[in-house]
Amino acid sequence: MLPARAVAKLDLRLVPNMTAEDCLAKLKRHLANEGFPDVEVNMTGGYDPTETPEGSAVIRAQQAVYTRAGVVNTLYPRNAGSWPGCVFTGAPLNLPAGQFGLGHGSGAHAPDEYYVIDSTNPKVAGLIDATMGYVDFLYEMATISV
Repeated sequence: MLPARAVAKLDLRLVPNMTAEDCLAKLKRHLANEGFPDVEVNMTGGYDPTETPEGSAVIRAQQAVYTRAGVVNTLYPRNAGSWPGCVFTGAPLNLPAGQFGLGHGSGAHAPDEYYVIDSTNPKVAGLIDATMGYVDFLYEMATISV
């Protein structure tokens, strides 16, 4: 038996100077050049890449809060996760943006997603401490000169 249909899902991670629109066109052109002009490509979502300078106020504030909380932190200037940060960091806003938070969770966007509400581990923030982390972050932002 031969299947009448095949489906594949691709997740492309973009780096600076790439755009989702350009990569989609290149993927379609590559498939056509390799003898697959009949392959239908449907883009169901996507974002352009985002990057924020490590010296920006938002990143400095995040690092200060992590340090005060005793959290060892590492910068990931090009995080592999998908999020629409480009709406902030790209034109016309051109603002710095970052991902921040204390606490622990996992399984994002899945049926088994969770977030620790009441932590029994002093090294893991529960919901109240995680919320206070955002308060600390906002106060820190208010003290940093741009």
